[in-house]
Amino acid sequence: MKRKIFFADLTHTAQGMNANTFPFGISCVVSYVKQKFQDQFDYQLFKFPDHLDQALTREMPWMLCFSNYSWNMELAYTFARLAKERSPSLITVFGGPNFPIEDGEKKGYLALRPGIDFNISLEGEIGLSELLLELSKRDFDVRDLKQSGIRIKNTDYLSEGRLVSGPSQRIHDVNELPSPYLTGVLDEFFKYPLQPMLETTRGCPFTCSFCADGLREKSKVTRYHAERVREEIHYIAQRIRNVDELIITDLNFAMYEEDIQTARVLAEVQEKFKWPLLISASAGKNKPHRTIEVARILNGTWNTGASVQSSDNEVLKAIKRSNISQDAYSQLIDFGNSLKGGRTHSEIILALPADTREKHYESLRYAIDHGVSGLRMFQAMLLRGTDMATLATREKYGLVSKFRTIPGSVGIYRIFNEDHPVAEIEEIIVANNTMSFEDYLDCRIMNLFVETFYNNAIFLEYFNLCKTFGISPFDCLVYMKNHTELYTEQMKKIIAEFLVQTSADLYDSYEETQNHILTPEMIGRYIGGELGINELLVHKALLFIAFADICGVLSVSVREVIREKGLLTLATEQYLDDLKTYVLCKKNGCVTEGDTEHRAWLNYDFEAVEGRDFKVDPNGLTRLNTPVEYRFYHSEDQQHHLKNQLYVYSQSPIGLGRLLQRSNLKLLYRTVERVMETENV
Repeated sequence: MKRKIFFADLTHTAQGMNANTFPFGISCVVSYVKQKFQDQFDYQLFKFPDHLDQALTREMPWMLCFSNYSWNMELAYTFARLAKERSPSLITVFGGPNFPIEDGEKKGYLALRPGIDFNISLEGEIGLSELLLELSKRDFDVRDLKQSGIRIKNTDYLSEGRLVSGPSQRIHDVNELPSPYLTGVLDEFFKYPLQPMLETTRGCPFTCSFCADGLREKSKVTRYHAERVREEIHYIAQRIRNVDELIITDLNFAMYEEDIQTARVLAEVQEKFKWPLLISASAGKNKPHRTIEVARILNGTWNTGASVQSSDNEVLKAIKRSNISQDAYSQLIDFGNSLKGGRTHSEIILALPADTREKHYESLRYAIDHGVSGLRMFQAMLLRGTDMATLATREKYGLVSKFRTIPGSVGIYRIFNEDHPVAEIEEIIVANNTMSFEDYLDCRIMNLFVETFYNNAIFLEYFNLCKTFGISPFDCLVYMKNHTELYTEQMKKIIAEFLVQTSADLYDSYEETQNHILTPEMIGRYIGGELGINELLVHKALLFIAFADICGVLSVSVREVIREKGLLTLATEQYLDDLKTYVLCKKNGCVTEGDTEHRAWLNYDFEAVEGRDFKVDPNGLTRLNTPVEYRFYHSEDQQHHLKNQLYVYSQSPIGLGRLLQRSNLKLLYRTVERVMETENV
């Protein structure tokens, strides 16, 4: 009888999926092992905890392999621990970036987790195949292998309490790896609301200290053949249903000449299959002209941008990073914004080594003043397997960290007919020797305002008006943040809750976090969404639901900033009154209310104003002699896209928050058209 190997890339499901993507990374390992060992083993791949539990209850495999990321490690380890208790001869293997890089920490990690027999780092295809070969030499006697202390490539394990680490090795030619799509390994997952992932390169030439891919061992970049990539894209497009997004996992997409060919294939598929409507990929930073060419080919379906993390040179030096030049950054952002439906983005991380409140504000201003339409603002995470998490970096920059649950990664799971509470924990920086905790909280509120009022062109109409007057949108955000008397009671309540969620759900150690959370009383509060949420996205969603409130506050703030500059006129006030009506009709409830239609009588030719992207000076704008009626509605294509997005993200506060952040809202805002005069008769 063939030995069974189960593979699992688990996602939490108690609060909705926290990782709603295909189990792509581990599927590459499955495909390679199947090719190398042919029919010697029986293979099964799992994504959902209940599916894995059902399979384990029916039959225990010989080996159980898990992907190990920060968002699923505890869930995977709970399964591994319970399965080994049930079947002590079971071999458990973990693999992924969520593993320390220093020997002492590796030993401690494995000693605390006896349910893990072997951990594989770097590329799992090499590690697992080498492990299987060594086991086969010993008639599959795992005890004999561990006692031998033999070093296995890319593999760490404990031998009688001693750490054994094998040599690191990369795959020289990734084209030796069979495609998990073309071999059918991933076919089952097309029937779920999961986003497909595509890999065209492996490796990253950069050495950012906060990133697990910044290690020297991962610096060489290898590429798949263009024909294979083309076949995979077509294979996915022919099978995908009700999911509009494709994720490209390359760490520097559009930095290489071959990426232009990939973009052309994607454009052909978009023309033929009307998919994907959205492409998610991290852009490379060294070839902005090439990034622009790829963005031109994809014509607004790729959220183009360049991550900066910080605009401050001292911070960049501390994290071993350099950014593209300011001119190249401007060119890239301007082009991305010029595309039809185009979006641009930048990433900024709060509380990095050497960061301050002032530097963080300037980083936000830098991106906004360059016209970025969406900022991804992250808290600095001390991830296992990164240089920033080492003791030396912590001491040098006085990093103060706290522990908390990863949003959406807490639940009670039925495993072997018993309920088991599980919580994923992450470590984040909340202060350093140049930023106090109070400054950190202030920056978090500013992040909420950028996320809610600025990102995804949510109030582009107002901010482009500001630019017409030479006013930075960031100045309006600062004004609004500092004038709390403008807030409605609902806004005050939501912002106060945001501060509580930001500061209260923090603990001093990993163990304290787990001990506090994994109690019947507390875990219920986490599962119910009272605690442990992604506070930025949830409170953005809550503020978006109160759209009329936030629109009113922003309208007043813009008016007052213009007044402070001595530029407010009667014409501008009249235009602002109509603009508020226009924005409310176009966007209020555009996601939560489905295809609700609105109508309004307005005093300006807003079709012409929209054609100029709202970059108009009201003092030179002709006011109509008689008001015109406008209709605000979702087209059939918009209704279909909205249905697909809700299918993936759901309408819970966290799901809505993710939808608002990740979707191209320009595709979801209501279509606007003038009502014909004959219809009014």
